[in-house]
Amino acid sequence: MSLNVELLEQSFERIKPRADKFAASFYENLFKLYPEVKPLFAKTDMANQQKKLLNSLVLLVENLRNPEALGPVLNALGARHVGYGATPKNYQQVSEALITTFEQYLQQDWTPEVRQAWVDAFSAITALMLKGAGTDYAPQEVQLKTREIPEKQVATAPTPPPAVRNLEEVPQQHSKELPVELLESSFEKVKPRAEEFAASFYENLFAAYPELKPLFAKTDMANQKKKLLNTLVLVVENLRNPEALGAVLDALGARHVSYGATPKNYRPVCEALITTFEQYLQQDWTPEVKQAWLDAFRRITALMLKGASKQSSPNVVRDEKEATIKKPSELNAELLNESKPFHPEAEQQKKPLVSIQWDGEIFKQIQEKIANSYQQLQSQLSEKQWGEILKQLSGKITDTFWTQPAWLIATVSAVLFIVVYVSADDNSLLAEVLEGTDALSLVVALILFIKEAPDRKKQFHYQAWSTIDAAHDVKVSYARILALQDLNEDNVSLRGLNAPGAELVDINLPKANLSQANLNRTDLSNANLSHANLDNTILSHAKLAGANLSHAKLSFARLNKANLSSANLSSANLICTDLKQANLSGANLRNASLSGANLEGAYLTGANLKDAKVSLFELKVAFLEGAIMPDGSKHQSLDIDDKSTKV
Repeated sequence: MSLNVELLEQSFERIKPRADKFAASFYENLFKLYPEVKPLFAKTDMANQQKKLLNSLVLLVENLRNPEALGPVLNALGARHVGYGATPKNYQQVSEALITTFEQYLQQDWTPEVRQAWVDAFSAITALMLKGAGTDYAPQEVQLKTREIPEKQVATAPTPPPAVRNLEEVPQQHSKELPVELLESSFEKVKPRAEEFAASFYENLFAAYPELKPLFAKTDMANQKKKLLNTLVLVVENLRNPEALGAVLDALGARHVSYGATPKNYRPVCEALITTFEQYLQQDWTPEVKQAWLDAFRRITALMLKGASKQSSPNVVRDEKEATIKKPSELNAELLNESKPFHPEAEQQKKPLVSIQWDGEIFKQIQEKIANSYQQLQSQLSEKQWGEILKQLSGKITDTFWTQPAWLIATVSAVLFIVVYVSADDNSLLAEVLEGTDALSLVVALILFIKEAPDRKKQFHYQAWSTIDAAHDVKVSYARILALQDLNEDNVSLRGLNAPGAELVDINLPKANLSQANLNRTDLSNANLSHANLDNTILSHAKLAGANLSHAKLSFARLNKANLSSANLSSANLICTDLKQANLSGANLRNASLSGANLEGAYLTGANLKDAKVSLFELKVAFLEGAIMPDGSKHQSLDIDDKSTKV
């Protein structure tokens, strides 16, 4: 049967504002109707169990339009419930309790059509979960689908084998067991900086493979990063359920065909992911972890490419390859052909330099060759291509300058000085300048001074950190404030800074990386922390009155009982932040993200929440007198719960 997706989505939206109460009512109804199931939950944390129920319902409703992904997930969920002691009889009991609870909360919106839509949905869910549990309960016609499967796919699909066979069909070199625990533990270390990880992945991908950037030209990158994270979470959380994961990746590969992805695009993505994991795991990036992720990405690629091959008939796939692969290869060939004249000429420039001081005629010949080569290159390369070549060349020279030892740089500088001196016209101003006996010494000294600048800066940074460490347990230290500001100006990370109880009033730390810092009870009144990274930072009882935290990252930070009165938090990221009993009166929270934040007992009186990403359900536990609500209206003193939660 086909499900009434729109009706299910609309009715569930009406439940969301009272989601926690809905979950609590469901279990009350379940235990009242069927007291015999209560022992199954005897050792269960019911608050956590209610959250799991809500997450499952959200997952279901948000994926009703993606049945190819939802089906395998429900199969795996049913398999897990066998271990919880669930029987086929329990599914019917749960469905009845859910129907009863929906009826209570929807009231006048609980029409016969809505009821039938949810009955059909629960029947389909039950069938798929029991199939995963290994019970032949579901009738053949009950399927979770919203559209007909194309005839071509039906014709080309193999006879349905066990879902676990998906992983067995990976090439032999990938058939070994994946080190699941190693993958899970390493991914857990990335999670606290998940958003940064996703952004870095796309930066690495486009830096290494700029030709892929046009594929994302019309893509909302913020949403794309969320999709990447969701996919990684889905993969890691289902590593122990290969039968579900195989089918999901199969479907994901099929969808990527429509995005313009070709088989050769998978390798750049894997390389960019490996690079990004290495960046974020650092000392935890061991050879074993690297090999584990390489094996995992090979397995994922194989399964997605298998799904991609099913998406179209062989003819269509062949045409797509011609359309998407031929052009880049031609472009690469053209670029290589255009670049070829450049490199041999560079070699020609290097070799004759040795004989410049013995024969001026050779130097003239080289100049003529360089001029001819330049004219040829100018006719072949556009102005934009020249710019790219010069940019790359200057970048390589700069990198070489800073990475090579000082003695080598001094030697090369001296040789270049001699080359310029020999080649200069005797009557030119340059020759007169270079005539001085101390000219060579001055040039080398200047080069060494520049070369040693980073070492001097390192010494300065060491002194700054020594000042900060010396001020530990000292409440007021102006030297510490200057040291922190100087380090931040030099883009030095302040991650993990330990300064509890310090007085840092009016400190200027824009764009500072203060993630995972301990700033418990620290006085940051009127501080400038705009665009700063304060993820996972401890700011309990901190004083942040009048502080500028616009566009700051504060996800998972602890700000309980902090004073943020009149602070500027516009466009700040406060996802899952602990703001319990925090003082946010008069704060500017316009466009801020507060999803999942703990606002219990928070004072938001007079705060500006216009366009903030937060639900009324999340706000109902805060004090909102005189606050401007997300929709732009001024909060009425009438309690939200009085108006909307009566059932």
